[in-house]
Amino acid sequence: MADWGLIGQDAAVGLLEGALARDQVPNGLLLAGPEGIGKRTAALQAVARLLCAGGPAAAPCGQCPPCRHHAAGAAPDFLDLSAAAGEAIRIDQIRELARTSSLTPQESGRRVILVDPAEALNDYAANALLKLLEEPPGTVHFLLISHRPDRLLPTIRSRCQTVAFRAVPADTVARWLQEHHGLAAEQAALAARLSGGAPGRALALAGRDLVAERNAVVEGLAAARTGEGESVLELAARWADTEPDTWLPHLLAWLRDLARVRVSAGRSGAAYLANPDRLDALQAQAMAQDFTALDSLLRAAEQLAEAVTGRANTRLAAEEFLLTWRRPEWVAGPKEATQP
Repeated sequence: MADWGLIGQDAAVGLLEGALARDQVPNGLLLAGPEGIGKRTAALQAVARLLCAGGPAAAPCGQCPPCRHHAAGAAPDFLDLSAAAGEAIRIDQIRELARTSSLTPQESGRRVILVDPAEALNDYAANALLKLLEEPPGTVHFLLISHRPDRLLPTIRSRCQTVAFRAVPADTVARWLQEHHGLAAEQAALAARLSGGAPGRALALAGRDLVAERNAVVEGLAAARTGEGESVLELAARWADTEPDTWLPHLLAWLRDLARVRVSAGRSGAAYLANPDRLDALQAQAMAQDFTALDSLLRAAEQLAEAVTGRANTRLAAEEFLLTWRRPEWVAGPKEATQP
């Protein structure tokens, strides 16, 4: 088997490797899973093999014209339709894609089209792409990458063969960071726990002072609850004006730790937490709350995370979350808050 450069994705790689080795890649492939887990790396490996004049059964030769042109970013039979965070893929882009894909391949005997991420398609573009998937124009392969396949049209999902990429265990990610990127054990472990099982995200996080970032978030939450220091509105404004990667992963990790501690009645082991060094604080916060308050808080956090992706107003969502965070039952605990 060729080296795909991925960790913890043996099942997904096996499916792709088998389809390529048999030269039976479907017209529609959906690579689905969390962001930063290796989907684009795998997709680009598949693209290179599909374009190679020698066929996709083995690693690309690197010498044929399609390989050389692809390496130079000028392959005439490949179209990369990628959208930056918060941007939409529009119907005019799909119309141009349809026109291009209907042309006879120039070098490779097939055309390959990458859509990343597929959930960036607006409604009109999604319906236009669906028509192409239903009636593929000639020998063309559509590789769709999706971090949130639940946001895609069910009919798009049904027209593609899904290759599922799974979250990688934190200890596997941490070991990879240490062995292949020279990180210290503590930094690697924290980055791995914050990454949600995504090696690419862990590597991006690992280059920062994660402890300082985490402490700033926790201190901001404490100030918002007690009324000392920054107000709710000031903290929400600061979060909205700051790069989300410096606070959102820490916020979500802290809330997930609260949930783990609360569900385990305070007995959750440090090995299952993203912030084991703050176990005392987590236990104090979590065990003072009831499950209804915790559920409301987690829902507000989910809405805040959605806002950061560009689908809502980040500042308003941050304000709503922080107001939920400092509700009376969260400040005093459910028993104290209900007393007359």
